[in-house]
Amino acid sequence: METRGQDGGAAMAKGNAEDLAALVAKRAEFRLHHVGTKLNERELGELEALLDKRDVTQGEFIRGLVLAEIERDRSGVRPSVELVEIAALRLQLMNLLKPVLAGKPMMPESFDAIMRETKGHKRRVALEVLRDYQEKDWQEKGE
Repeated sequence: METRGQDGGAAMAKGNAEDLAALVAKRAEFRLHHVGTKLNERELGELEALLDKRDVTQGEFIRGLVLAEIERDRSGVRPSVELVEIAALRLQLMNLLKPVLAGKPMMPESFDAIMRETKGHKRRVALEVLRDYQEKDWQEKGE
């Protein structure tokens, strides 16, 4: 026999609404929507070779690409690893050559400090370089 509270079943209805909301929220996490594209024979062959090499299914590979692009769009411009390392070399040269040009001796502690400083700033500097280039490119296209 079903027991009801003093509210005459309103608590049960509230419980059902909460259960339904939980089911809806859980269903939103299910992968229900298909995204696809068509490839020619050569492209398909290259994709299959890549999938075999990476030991991943076609669906998971394409899902990863889509999610990576969404994240890249959300997080904005990111410099490549190569640009970050080039920026690090640039910082090192600027900081190491100035004392050399001034004829000052470089102590090992100073060298280590420059290397630590470079590591801490290389990503920021690379991002500044990338944004400067993008801004110049945008200005040139606007002219």
